[in-house]
Amino acid sequence: MLCMLFDLNTMDAAAQSKALASAVKFVQQQATPADRIAVMTYTAQLNVLQDFTDSRDGILAALGTIMPNTNTAAGSSNPLQAIQAAISVLATLPEKKAMMYFSSGIPRNGIDNQEQLQATTYAAERANIAIYPVDSRGISLPPQ
Repeated sequence: MLCMLFDLNTMDAAAQSKALASAVKFVQQQATPADRIAVMTYTAQLNVLQDFTDSRDGILAALGTIMPNTNTAAGSSNPLQAIQAAISVLATLPEKKAMMYFSSGIPRNGIDNQEQLQATTYAAERANIAIYPVDSRGISLPPQ
């Protein structure tokens, strides 16, 4: 069981487009017939666009409904809220789950953020969820 979670609050329109293209490529080229995939987005709240299914057409249709939005304020909210919202939904399922978390990164500064990161990590562990972050910015090298 794989959940694709797009945190639209952390990405600008260009990053959203890259994340969607990566997700579509994954579904088309790497997902197996046995994979059950759900698609979720997070803005002000969690939105389940496609519940777990093995239908590639259904997954691709759900991904197609996500339109890159220039009105999202990148970095305007704490990315951990999106992850915690998805964990609360996925925790009800007893199986092992994986979450691909598409965003533009999670800040690691501040004591409050560290505490929330630890709480989110523990919640994912209790819910039997492995989180795989996908940074839509890609690999960037420091300026030389």
